[in-house]
Amino acid sequence: MIRTALLALAGSFTLAAAAPAQTSPFEVSYDEGIPTLVEVYGYDFGDEITTPEDAVDYLRTLAAAAPDRMRVVDYAQSWQGRDLVYGVIASRENMARLDEIQADIQRLADPDALDAATREALLARVPSVVWLGYSVHGDEISPTDSGLMTAYHLLAAEDDAVVQSIFANTIVIIDPIQNPDGRARFIASFSNARGLQADEDRYAVEHDQPWPRGRFNHYLFDLNRDWFTLSQPETRGRVAAMQDWHPQVVVDSHEMGGDSTYFFAPSAEPFNPNIIDAQRQVQDTIGRNNGGYFDLLGYEYFTREIFDAFYPGYGDMWPTMQGGVGMTYEQASARGLFWRQNDGDLLTYQDGVHRNFVASLSTAEATARNRRAFLESWVEARSGADGDGVEGTIIDASTNRWNAENMARQLVAQGIRVERLDGRVNACGVTYSDGAFLVRYDQPSGRLARTLLEPTTDLPADFMAEQERRREAGLAAQLYDVTAWSLPLMHNVPAASCRRLPTLSGEPVNADDEMPHGSLGGEARWGYVIPWDDAGQARLVAQLAREGIPMRSTDTAFRIGSTTYPRGSVVIPRAGAPVELDFTLARLAAESGARYAGMVSSWVDDGPNPGSSEFQPIRAPRIALAWGNGTSPTSTGATRYVLEQRFGLPVTIIRPNTLMRADLSRYDVIILPDQGFPGYSSALQAAPLQEFAREGGTLIGLGSATRWLSDPDNGFIPAQRERAADTPRDNAATPSATTDGIILTSVDEREAAEASAGAMPDNSPGAMVNIVANPNSWLSAGYDGGAAALVTGSDIYAPVAMDDADTVMRYAEVEDLLAGGYLWEDYAEQLAQKPYLIARSMGSGQVIAFTQSPTTRAYLNGLDLLLMNAVILGPARSGRLR
Repeated sequence: MIRTALLALAGSFTLAAAAPAQTSPFEVSYDEGIPTLVEVYGYDFGDEITTPEDAVDYLRTLAAAAPDRMRVVDYAQSWQGRDLVYGVIASRENMARLDEIQADIQRLADPDALDAATREALLARVPSVVWLGYSVHGDEISPTDSGLMTAYHLLAAEDDAVVQSIFANTIVIIDPIQNPDGRARFIASFSNARGLQADEDRYAVEHDQPWPRGRFNHYLFDLNRDWFTLSQPETRGRVAAMQDWHPQVVVDSHEMGGDSTYFFAPSAEPFNPNIIDAQRQVQDTIGRNNGGYFDLLGYEYFTREIFDAFYPGYGDMWPTMQGGVGMTYEQASARGLFWRQNDGDLLTYQDGVHRNFVASLSTAEATARNRRAFLESWVEARSGADGDGVEGTIIDASTNRWNAENMARQLVAQGIRVERLDGRVNACGVTYSDGAFLVRYDQPSGRLARTLLEPTTDLPADFMAEQERRREAGLAAQLYDVTAWSLPLMHNVPAASCRRLPTLSGEPVNADDEMPHGSLGGEARWGYVIPWDDAGQARLVAQLAREGIPMRSTDTAFRIGSTTYPRGSVVIPRAGAPVELDFTLARLAAESGARYAGMVSSWVDDGPNPGSSEFQPIRAPRIALAWGNGTSPTSTGATRYVLEQRFGLPVTIIRPNTLMRADLSRYDVIILPDQGFPGYSSALQAAPLQEFAREGGTLIGLGSATRWLSDPDNGFIPAQRERAADTPRDNAATPSATTDGIILTSVDEREAAEASAGAMPDNSPGAMVNIVANPNSWLSAGYDGGAAALVTGSDIYAPVAMDDADTVMRYAEVEDLLAGGYLWEDYAEQLAQKPYLIARSMGSGQVIAFTQSPTTRAYLNGLDLLLMNAVILGPARSGRLR
C-alpha cells in the first residue's frame, strides 16, 4: 500500500523574491518501509501526546529503518536520567561522507584562518545545516510531535521536490525534546486528569497544571534562559552539540497562549547590536517563505511582535550570536488535546503539530533554496567581531579568583577563546597583581564574547525613546527580558575593556582545566586557615562541615606575619580533628578549587586568636526550603540548585503549608524563596517561624519573600516598600461616590488629575546595579569592595533605622548606581542608597532579607558568597544549642 499525506506543499520563495511564488497543496507518496507513528505506537501525529521516552525511541526507530539517511546522536542526559538526542538527516550521498562534511564545517567556522581560495571552495561544496529544536519548555507540547512528523516526512516522502531540494543543499538536525523531565511532568498531570474524553474547557483540570507545571526541568529552570549560563546538563549538552555542527539556521519551537495564532520571524525589536544586517536579511527570507505557506493554508500568524532578539540567553539568540540565524516559533497551545478558544473556535493538538510541521519544512526549504546566502551570512558574522573601537577584555584573575576561573571556563565551553596571562600583568591601563585572562574580539565567537563581557549591550536609542514615551502615556514597556547580563558583573570579577590590546599572548584555557587549588604554604603544626574571600573557599568549608571537621569562624580580620586573613575566615585546629585531616582537606580542596594555609600555632600578630570568643564554631547547616504553592518555581529551583550543586549542601524541600506543622527545630536554616501565586499570605503563619528564629534559627527571605517578612502583621523585618516618588496620595479616609468638582484649564492640570495616586514604581527593566557593604556586619564578609546585583520588578524598600535592623548591603549612590543595562531615571534616583540586604536579630537567631534574590537563574555567581554568609556563617552566630 502507498501512503499519502493529508498535507504537503511544494514551493520556492527565494532570497530575491518580493512575493512568494504560487503553490498548491499536493499529495505525497510515502515509502512504506519507513515506520509510521501509528505502526509503532498506535496513533497518528497529533492524535496523542508522545512521551519523552517514546519520542526518543521513535527517532531511533526511524534511524534504524533508514541508516543511510539518518543518524541519532546522544548528547546529554537530564537530571532524571532521560536521554537527550538529536537526529541528523541527510541525503545518502551526504550521509556517506558526513564526517568529512562536519570537518569542512568546522574549518569554515573559523573563516579568518582560511585563504580566499579555500574559503570559496568550502562555500561551494558545504551544505547548510538546519537545526530544528522542539519543546524547550516541557508543557509546550506540540513541537515535539511536529519534530517527529518532520523527521518521518523527510525520510519517507517519495519524489517530492521540496524534500529533494532539502537533501541536495542541507543537513537537517532534529532535536525533538529539549526538556524531557518537564514534558514527563506535564504528561503525568494531563493523564491523571483525563476522563472519558479529552476536555476542551479551559478551566478543566487537564489544562490546569499543578505546581510547578511542566514548563521547567527537574531543578525548575527555564531552559530558554540558560544558554550562556550553562548551569543545566540539558543546556551544556546542547551547546556542545551545536559547536560540533555550527548550524546556520536554528529554530526554537515553542507554544504560547491558546487564544493566539502563530508567531515566526522576523523577530521584534530590539535587535542585539552584535547581529549583522546579513543575519536579519536571511531571517526575513525564512519569514517570507513561512508566510507563503501559512497564507496558502489559511493559517493565521504574526511577526515582529513580542519576541525580540536582544537577550543572548535564549535558544534563538545564542546561536545567532555564534553567527547563525536563530528564530523563535510560537504556536497557540491546546495544553492538551483540545482547547476552546475565546472566539468559539476549537484548537486541537493536531492543529499545533501540523502548523509546526509546516513551519519546520518551510524553514528547511528556504535554507536549501538559498544555501549560499545563509552560509555567507554565517561566515561574515564569524569573521571577527567589530568591537566598535574595543578590541577585547582583560579579566582580573587575582581578585575573586574562583569566580574568575569559573567564568573563563564558562566562556571557553561556548567556543570563546580565552588566554591565561600568568604573573604580574600590565594591560589596558590596569595592573593585575597575580594573573589575568585575555579575551580577544577578533575571533569567530567574538560577537558572543563581546555581548557577554561588556558592561552594557546598547539598546537602540529610538527604541528606548519610544519606551520612555510609552511610560509617559501609562503604557507598559516593550522589554521582554532583562537588559543586563555582563558576566564580569554577574561573577563580581573586575574586567577592563581594551581599545587596543597589548602585545601579550598567553596559554589557551580549556573548559575542563583543573581549578588551581591546594596549600598556600605554612607549616600546619597547629592547624589550617581558609581565607573567606570567594565562593570556592565557602564550598570547601561547607564540604568540611559535612565531613564533621571542627572549624571556627570570625567576623574580625586577623594577621599572621605579613598575611592578613579577612573577616569570615575559618580556622581548623588539628586538636580534635580526625587523623586524616590533611588528606581530607587536600581532597576536598581539589574538588572545590579552593586554597588554604598552614598555621604553625594559634598565635596571631594582630586581631583575635582562635581561642577568642570572636571565633564561633561552624557546623554543617541543616537547611529547609519552602517549595510548592505560594513560591516561585524558578526562584525555588535556582536556590536549591545553587545550594546543592554548587556547594554540596543537602536541602530538605517542604511545602509552605507543611512548614506550619513541621518540627522546625530539626533545621538551622529556613529559606523562603520569591513568592509565587497565591503567595505566602495564604500558606504561612508568622508564629511558628518567629519561634524558630527566637530559638536560634536563621530565617532567610529572598526577593519578594521580603514583602511577607516586612508585613507589620508578621513582625520579622521593620522594612516598608516605597510607593513611587512624586506621585499624589489618595488621602480620603473612605471611598465616596462623589467628590469635589474641579475646572481644568490646561493640559498640565488634566495630566496631574489623571496621574496615579500612590502608585508603585515602574518595574525595573532588569539592570545590573552596584551594591556597597556595611563593613561592620559579619554578613557582608568578602564584600568590602561591593558587588553588582540584578534589579527587576518594582520593590524598593525605605531605609531602616539602625536600632531596628542592620542594612548589610545597600544600593550605591545614584551617580555610581548603574553597572550595566538600562534603568528608568526616576527609578534609579529612588533606588539609590536603599537597602539590598537587611538583617535583624530575633531572640537567639536572626532574620535575613534579600530585597532582590541573589539566586536568580543561578547566574549571579558573584553573590554566591553572600548567600553562603547567611547559610553557613548565620547559624554559627546563633545561640542554638546542638
